[in-house]
Amino acid sequence: MSDLTQEEIDALISGTKTKTTDDIMAEEERDVQALEAMDADIQEDITEYFSHDQVDALGEIGNICMGTAATTMYALLGRRVSITTPKVGLFKAENVLASFKWPFLAISVEYTEGMFGKNLLIIKDYDAAIITDLLMGGEGNIDRDKIVLNEIHLSAMSEVMNQMIGSSATAMADMMSNEVNIAPPEVQQAEPHQDVSSFLDGAPLVIKISFDMVIEGLLKSKLMQIMPVEMAQTMINKLMPAEPKEPEKPKNAPAGYAGSPNVPAAGESRQQSAGARSQAPAEPKRVQPVKPASYESFDEPFISSQAEISSVNYDLINDIPLQVTVELGKAKKNLSDVLNFGIGSIIVLDKLAGELVDVIVNGKRIAKGEVVVIDDNYGVRITEILR
Repeated sequence: MSDLTQEEIDALISGTKTKTTDDIMAEEERDVQALEAMDADIQEDITEYFSHDQVDALGEIGNICMGTAATTMYALLGRRVSITTPKVGLFKAENVLASFKWPFLAISVEYTEGMFGKNLLIIKDYDAAIITDLLMGGEGNIDRDKIVLNEIHLSAMSEVMNQMIGSSATAMADMMSNEVNIAPPEVQQAEPHQDVSSFLDGAPLVIKISFDMVIEGLLKSKLMQIMPVEMAQTMINKLMPAEPKEPEKPKNAPAGYAGSPNVPAAGESRQQSAGARSQAPAEPKRVQPVKPASYESFDEPFISSQAEISSVNYDLINDIPLQVTVELGKAKKNLSDVLNFGIGSIIVLDKLAGELVDVIVNGKRIAKGEVVVIDDNYGVRITEILR
């Protein structure tokens, strides 16, 4: 039987060359490079609104959220999915997709609790067709020139995005130490060069965070997140609260000066001050720069001190069942001897009568003891612990 697909058979008959998956992925990668080159010419100066640390934090927030979303997509599609390498830029709303030459889906996401505002996810029709085909049991083999997205595809894409953004909201809530909820995403088809301000309530300036999206063996493309500048500033303020500055103490200030909020005024009890601090809400987790992980060398054996061993919390594993066996002794016999066993046969063990027996736990000998009788049951009194 031939492994050729129907498209490849038709191509052989017509004498045309069929594009392989590698060819299509190479084209996608060239599209991505062209898009990045054109974006560099139409960006605005982001440093007028955000510091370098804030720009890095925006990218890292998106990276954490999209990493969670990629895990969710992998569970849905059954293919390895990676969404990485965020790139942050500031654009006018009418220019943000000026270099985008492909029909796309605009997924509008509105935050309704913990954070308020809209953002937009942009994904090409071709990418959406592959994702929905995989979701519906296909192999993701889509002709780039014959893409058709009907209501079923849009509904499937809406469900994928609902799962992805839901997991992203959970990651966001964890970073903010506060509950974050979203409304169901709205999926709409759009055309190249469309002004995205119509999706974002007329926002004139937007932040675009673009991610590399790779679906194993099928796709290398871009996923874009677009949000108004105001929402990006709100996100930064919630996740990177400004450090409060203590006011300077005036010259010749009297004792008990209450200018600093952390210093109780004269006559104020320490208990009142402590009570006020305990009622303050917990600060959200600050977004920290991500550094490459460092690993210990395993060339030398690791030796724990007795103090470290004794500090282990064994309560976590106390309810794990173990198989305890008591071994009276052993004997080695040939197959012919075993076949001749019958009722009344005697097997001589390698231990003398009254000798200590072995206590074995999960196949490991840990102790020795003597056989005792408790009521009508045999037991073992442990007399020696083996190290």
